[in-house]
Amino acid sequence: MALIPSLAMAAAPTDPAAPTSLPEAAAPERPAESAVPVAPAIPDKPTATGSGVGKRVFVLPIHGPIDKAMLFVFRRAFREAKQASPDAIVIDLDTPGGGLIQTREIVSWIRSQRARSPVYAFVNPDAISAGAMISLSATAIYMSPTGLIGDAMPIMVGPGGVKDMDKDLKEKIRSYPRGWVRSLAQENGYSEDLAESMVDPKKEFKIGETVICPVGELLTLTANEAIRVIAPNTKPLLATAIVKDLAELLAEVGLAGAEVVRFEEQSADRVARWITLIGPLLFAIGMIGIYTEIRTPGFGVPGIIGAVCLGIYFFGHNVAGLAGWEEVTLIMVGLVLIALEVFVIPGFGIAGIGGIACLVAGAFMTVVPNLPPVTPLKGIDGPAMAPYLDDAMISLAASVVLIAFLAWLMGKILPKTPMYSALVLDAGLSNDKGYVASDVGYYEAFLNREGVARTMLRPAGSAEFGDQRLDVVSDGDLVPKGSRVRVNHVEGSRVVVERIEDEPRES
Repeated sequence: MALIPSLAMAAAPTDPAAPTSLPEAAAPERPAESAVPVAPAIPDKPTATGSGVGKRVFVLPIHGPIDKAMLFVFRRAFREAKQASPDAIVIDLDTPGGGLIQTREIVSWIRSQRARSPVYAFVNPDAISAGAMISLSATAIYMSPTGLIGDAMPIMVGPGGVKDMDKDLKEKIRSYPRGWVRSLAQENGYSEDLAESMVDPKKEFKIGETVICPVGELLTLTANEAIRVIAPNTKPLLATAIVKDLAELLAEVGLAGAEVVRFEEQSADRVARWITLIGPLLFAIGMIGIYTEIRTPGFGVPGIIGAVCLGIYFFGHNVAGLAGWEEVTLIMVGLVLIALEVFVIPGFGIAGIGGIACLVAGAFMTVVPNLPPVTPLKGIDGPAMAPYLDDAMISLAASVVLIAFLAWLMGKILPKTPMYSALVLDAGLSNDKGYVASDVGYYEAFLNREGVARTMLRPAGSAEFGDQRLDVVSDGDLVPKGSRVRVNHVEGSRVVVERIEDEPRES
């Protein structure tokens, strides 16, 4: 049972919190009860008194491994908890551990909530590894009769499983979690030495002459051990009390009879997990579809496919607690700017560049979460943004690669499909196989001639050369009506002109 740091992050110089994950593993064997007598539960924090009638309690379960999928659900749960304005939150824990990055964020959410209401940890039955760290962030800890808590040593896991580490590397990946749990314990009134002995087997934990956890072992407490009071202390080792169920816990904290609101994982949460996994592909298909639709007249299949894929993409990231209206607005502004560049403004300039910038920024921000505002623990930095930014860069790079690949694939395969042949006319007329609409040489006679723009050229319009009026296009710039123009290029019946004076005049 341990915290699982990633091999890459363990060596990263940018974050002293080298470990990046806390492991999943089978629960350890429950330690035998020691000979130290068990005292009645004595709360180490004052509990609420009175009836809970008319009050509301929000119950948030953390069951199973703590990974990215769990974090997505947890973010939505805390959004709902904030909207519910509960008088207390109960974290119902049954977890073997999980990622350190995810655990740090969950702890930050809990600490931010504690500014509004107490948060109680209910170890029901196991809070191993990451679960123990989450418990240390709570206002008070309550345990089920068969509960276990502790065993949070960092280990390193790669594709082949647990990795061997030399002495220096072990110390490196243990250093941050060791300091972090001590700070959590200090903030919430738990024993700092007890917390450290859950993380570091080199730490001996004893009270007076009673050794609770000798050197070479990791501290894992049963429910009865967690509520033990050992002289000269007057408070339990860790837990406030043993409770058999939620109702008994609420009675302990003075909220008996309170309205209980249980957070339930929805089908949308499970769907969102898959959507975030294939997010780069959905975004790439959406952008290809929208671009294809912009370049073709009307509104058809590519536009529908693009809109649906982008809609699914933002739905999944919104449910996962990532994308908000800010990101959606950025993407929409980007699409509008690109449409303006294609349909209204000639050439490619500020609007096009701004549109692409908005799309890139929106896609990047979609995968970067909004972390809760919380005061950092004493001597410890808050959750680092570096891992989230790394994920965003990887997602964005994957989207760019997929867009390029899909564009290449469409150029190679699509022209050979029956659907493409039905939509696009590939037949052409040459001089020897069709009729000539006009005498090409007629237009070449206008090369280098000067005339007057009779309409605004944007870039297409008409110009008058003597007593002859021709359809012309400018060489890229907008040309006001009445401007002097010169023919600088003729290609078939296409006459290209350039403006030769700044001030327009009528002729």
